[in-house]
Amino acid sequence: MTLLDAPVADALAAFAAAMAAAGCPQRCDVVERPLEGALGLVAATPVRALVALPAWPVAAMDGFAVRARETAAGAALAVGAHRPIDTGTPLPQGFDAVAMIEHVVQAADGSVTLAAAVAPGANVRGVGETFAAGGELVPAGRRLRPADVAVAIAGGHAALAVHARPIVMILPTGDEVRPAGEPLAPGGVSDSNGPMLAAQVALDGGLATVAAPTSDDVDALAAAIVDAAGRSDLVLVVAGSSRGRRDRTRAAVEHVGEVAVAGIAVRPCHPLILGVVRRTPVIGIPGYPLSAALAYELVVAPLLAALQGASPERRQLAATLTAAVAGRPDATCLVPVRLAALGTAIVATPLPRRGAALTALVGCDGVLRVPPLDGSLAAGAAVLVDVLPC
Repeated sequence: MTLLDAPVADALAAFAAAMAAAGCPQRCDVVERPLEGALGLVAATPVRALVALPAWPVAAMDGFAVRARETAAGAALAVGAHRPIDTGTPLPQGFDAVAMIEHVVQAADGSVTLAAAVAPGANVRGVGETFAAGGELVPAGRRLRPADVAVAIAGGHAALAVHARPIVMILPTGDEVRPAGEPLAPGGVSDSNGPMLAAQVALDGGLATVAAPTSDDVDALAAAIVDAAGRSDLVLVVAGSSRGRRDRTRAAVEHVGEVAVAGIAVRPCHPLILGVVRRTPVIGIPGYPLSAALAYELVVAPLLAALQGASPERRQLAATLTAAVAGRPDATCLVPVRLAALGTAIVATPLPRRGAALTALVGCDGVLRVPPLDGSLAAGAAVLVDVLPC
């Protein structure tokens, strides 16, 4: 049964059930990738140190390696009783401490006089001080950052087990839609949604391909969806999901698969379609740019995170509204906001939220989710904002 105009929780639950019933993969394959190409991928297993760091005692300061038992304030150490040493250099065999160069007076004959006694182990980094062999360096589910790559290399790894990047096929629809950069005839529209969605996918770790626009013919769109479903982990069909005579996405998906949800009680993402074709989730994205971008945040971003075994949550910031935001009793409202610091506080300024408000996206830093509400959130209200990736 297809849900119509479903509340968010019901719609997502129905979509999850449809994907499970169809046998859609829950995770992308685990693959091994060299660390120089692992940035942005998600660790499939905990990364544990193969070696300790340091692997042997090293100097923590520039100075002289000494034997602590031979040191005392004013003691003179002859050549052979000390060794010049630099920070990070392994301690020579038989030496157990480092006298800081600032606390040593060097003589012309090579001997040194100490300003103070040096305790055993002073100014020395012991074996495993940074991490021990076998210790966890990076947790499973972490999207690898530059520091994660560095610590994995320091821990003895050259490659890691990660989840493959999800493959996303994006199908713009409409006879009037032309690829970016092509001249437009009267009534023509440049495809800005396809590249925008592809960029959002890339920021969330996926690999997106934007197909040439598909015509408004239902059979042609159905064939394109089947082809895309066979070559990807997720298909996004852009536009064609309105409630008017141009509603072709639902018909095309129903022709070759199942529609779990047709319409969602969210503004401005109301015409969203959620379905499955041949073990591949298919999402009908509204054609208005702001609606498309927010529909991505609502459904696509969490799904891509799940496929990679990563946390689905966006970072949230507590903020104060600078202006009132009207709610709706029949729908969740997604409101783009601009974030700014005001003293020690963060303020959120609501931006235009009509579905066609492409310019609102340019200044948008985050999304405020307003639950069904018979009234408004007042200026000055404390809110939580989902911060968009950048």
